[in-house]
This record gives sequence, C-alpha cells and structure tokens, in this order.
Amino acid sequence: MAIGSAVGMGLAGAGWIGSHHGHNVTKNPHAALVAVADPDIGKARAFVESECSGIDCYPEYEDLLARTDVDAVVIASPNAMHATHAVAAAQAGKHIYLEKPMAITLDDCRRVVEAVRKASVKCAMGYHRRLNPLAQYAKQLQSEGKLGEIVLAESEYIHFVPGDWDIWDWLGKEAVAGSLIHAGTGHNIDLLRFFCGEVAEASCFKDVRMPRKSQVETEDLAIINLRFDSGALGRAALFVGPITPFTFTLRLYGTKGTIDGNRVWLDSMPRFADPGHEADFIELPVSWIPDNVQGGVSETWDKCLNEFIDDVRLDREPSNDARSGFNTAAVCFAAVQSASDGSVVKPERL
Repeated sequence: MAIGSAVGMGLAGAGWIGSHHGHNVTKNPHAALVAVADPDIGKARAFVESECSGIDCYPEYEDLLARTDVDAVVIASPNAMHATHAVAAAQAGKHIYLEKPMAITLDDCRRVVEAVRKASVKCAMGYHRRLNPLAQYAKQLQSEGKLGEIVLAESEYIHFVPGDWDIWDWLGKEAVAGSLIHAGTGHNIDLLRFFCGEVAEASCFKDVRMPRKSQVETEDLAIINLRFDSGALGRAALFVGPITPFTFTLRLYGTKGTIDGNRVWLDSMPRFADPGHEADFIELPVSWIPDNVQGGVSETWDKCLNEFIDDVRLDREPSNDARSGFNTAAVCFAAVQSASDGSVVKPERL
C-alpha cells in the first residue's frame, strides 16, 4: 500500500473484544473494515449488521487473508488460536494487531516473532494500558527526570467477573485460554516493563479460590514478584472474581517522586511529609483512573488500535512490537513456572 493511504482491515473474531475492535476500526478515518472472519458466521453477520453494510463475512479465516484489499488484520480470536492466526497473517504479508496474550505457549510466541521477522510485517500488541493518560503522564515525569530512579513499581488487576457467566466455560480452561496470568496480569507486566525495563527474575504464588459454575484450571489469584535489570523491584497482582469494582492500579516509587494512581508527590514540594500536609499532592483527573468501559477517556483500546493503523499507513515500527510482546509473555510464563516448582525464574527474552 502507498504510504499515507487508507488501511484495509480484516477482523478475525467477532466476539466481545473483537466487536469492540471492529467498531473502532470503522470510526478511524484512515482505515476501512472490509472483511470479518468467524467460524460462527451468524456472529460475524450480526456484528456487520450492527455497524454498516459492505463488509464481507467469512467462516474461514483463510478466505479473509486471501483478499488483496486486506492490508492488516486484527486478531481477536480465542487465545489458543492467536499464534496460528498471527503466523498465517504474516505469511500472507498482512500486518498484525494482536490481542493479548500473544500465545498460550512460549514456543508459539517464538513462532509468531519469527514469522513476523521473516515476512517483514508490522505486529503491534494490544496492551493498551500504556496509553492510559495516567501512564502517559507518569512516563513524561519519568522522562523529565522528576521521579528520579524508580526503585519500586506495583500494579494490580482486580476484576469482578460473576461466577455464573458463560465466559468461564472457556476463560478458565488452560487448553483454550492459557493462564489467567496471561489474560489479565499481562497488562500489568507490560506496564511495569514500560517504566522499569526488562525483568531479570520472577517468582509467584497463585491459587484458585473464588466459587463459579465452571472450575478454573489455572488460577484466579496470583502475586508476582519481580526484579528488573535496573535493580528495581516490582509486584503485580491478579484477582478475578472478588466482590469489588474493577480495579487497575499503578504505583511508582522513585528517588525524587512517587505516583500512586492519580496522586503525585515530588521532592520539590515543601513539607509534603510533615504532619498535616498529607493532602499536599498533585491530584490528576479522576477520569484518568483506569476502568474497563469502552469509550471512556481512561480506556484506550481505540487509541492503541489507532496507533497501529498509523504505524501501517505511515510505515513506522510499532512501539509495542512482537519482540516486546514476547518479553511480556515470557515473564508471565516465568511466573507460572515459579508457582509450579517454587523457584525464582529468569525469564527468556529477545
């Protein structure tokens, strides 16, 4: 395609997250959604009818890839299919927006990275939390040196998902979805890597504790401890099912400043630690606090996908590419291994 021209997009998977991505493609002035593939052709057609006409539907993903007007694909198929669909897209010369997790085995993650490299196509991971306004503000402070050296970083993913939802028929199954650490905490690991760099060591405790109609085979509760190459320590937490609203946190403790959600303390603030001055902090907008609602200022699925579309049409490399996605996945696999054998694990990396 010519640099700057509209990007022809295909969508693999018309489920809940796929429909959100497809909707966001149709709202982008620099892209056109031309085809949707889903084995449940009725689901694909229902999505198309809800959006606009002129989008072709296929039960077979290969038929979507065969179209010459598809420049890039959004892969939002079941987790176990991510690697197969990404490799096939790369071999067909299509650029890839890949929903997390990259794959449910580390070997399949390697296959994706190698296929992308060999085909010289772009691959962006759907870890959208980096683009949250709180994270972007924190990154700016870090880049300006106002936080100093980060020595401790923490992020939690806590999500109430009722035990009787049909989602547990697949989300809790290891062969279909992989680990919930990948499905949820991968966002936290990616965000901590964004601020602290690569992970040198990981350890983890995990368990299954919450009741639901379909048993989870992996975990719904996990605590992951990290040591980064920089020497910083980190902690990521997962809890899926507790009786509390959706919560996604970020805390960064630096030698010159601290960020705790939408509160910021800097060493340039006089008397910030004195009694009676506990409220002397920079308070960022509450609307920036991460939620899980499509279309909100803090929920950046659309920004992440729009950035990828610009990567393709302007011929630039994605900021969170396949190599980065592999390194996030490798930390998740290291955590699972640690919980299994009680060891401290050094994640693989590219």
